[in-house]
Amino acid sequence: MLGERVKKLTKLMLTGLTMALCVVTFSPTVKTEAAMLQESEPNDNPAQANQLPLNTWVKGTVQGNDQDWYQFTISQSGVSQIEIARDAENTYEDYTWAVSLEDANRHQLAYFYTNSKNYKIGLAPGKYYIRLNQSHGYSVAFSYNLKVSHTPSDSWEQERYYGDKSLSNANIVYANKIYTGKLYCRDDVDWYRFKLNGNNKLSLRFTIDDTVSNPEIWRIELIEYNSRKSLGRYDLDTNETLTVDKCSGDLIVKVWSGYGGAIGDIYHLQLATTPIISSSNTNVKPSTSSTKKPATVKKPSVTKITSIKAGKRKATVRWKKASNATGYYVYRATSPRGKYKKVATVTGRTYYTDKKSLKSRKNYYYKVVSIRKSGSKVLKSKASGYKRVKVK
Repeated sequence: MLGERVKKLTKLMLTGLTMALCVVTFSPTVKTEAAMLQESEPNDNPAQANQLPLNTWVKGTVQGNDQDWYQFTISQSGVSQIEIARDAENTYEDYTWAVSLEDANRHQLAYFYTNSKNYKIGLAPGKYYIRLNQSHGYSVAFSYNLKVSHTPSDSWEQERYYGDKSLSNANIVYANKIYTGKLYCRDDVDWYRFKLNGNNKLSLRFTIDDTVSNPEIWRIELIEYNSRKSLGRYDLDTNETLTVDKCSGDLIVKVWSGYGGAIGDIYHLQLATTPIISSSNTNVKPSTSSTKKPATVKKPSVTKITSIKAGKRKATVRWKKASNATGYYVYRATSPRGKYKKVATVTGRTYYTDKKSLKSRKNYYYKVVSIRKSGSKVLKSKASGYKRVKVK
């Protein structure tokens, strides 16, 4: 451990890198106009964490069991985005980092493995830490680029440690406005509080974000704040509108994951009310499942392959982003009109590197199909035109 740290410190000293603004070569995923800072060692624990200014890239290196710690401060509620990208000096395409987001009390709010990722989460004002280390303890030093961006907003859930959440600090929401949330772990529960004026017929519009390619089960419960009486509980895996025939006073919307499958997925809520003039009927009745009408799901558009690049026994295919698509199927054949076999399902990006049993100096043909998943259904577009590549 000590030897690895000495090697790393020696490397940084020899290259003259300090925690100051400097000019570096960017990974293709990093905006070249952004200012770049350099990690300052030692930063192997929270007490040594580097200060990370918001909206600024920092370049760092991890080696072996080394950990890099950063801290940043959020002064206004909004949505934060953690971006991590492989640095141009790091040629290991399949290399991944383990990234942990923690609050001031060292409670973990996010944990993921990645080699290139944009992770969004709504954060309340406060101090936060990021811990970054190799997913495997390689002896080789791997460089990375890291940035935390923050955009002030009152429409994102203010995330906090699940053990600190309660009805008393529920997110306050208003009618006809869309709010966004995320369940960051299996134990997380999101609370929203909606104050009503008089008797109302209420509708709750629940939608799944387009970044979610395989929706799982969310559980939604509507609760009267004062009496804690449940007005209806629902298991959802599609876009739905829930209704309550009559409701008054404060309303609580509780959101959690049915079977842990919706963890990390983004959802949206929108509440609407219709005042009830007559007070003759005082019974509060939630709508039955038969009154819920799922939204019409549009079929994704056809994509187009923009480029295909040959490598040593591999091929990288790139295509255009298709509207209404949540993912893509990649197909391969050995002749233009041969039998195309699906080799990958891709979500969150518009490229794929195929390394599956490719032979040198052989021609391969690729097509891409846009897909949109809604519950258990998959809507598919027509296939793109094929493109040929000769593998090296």
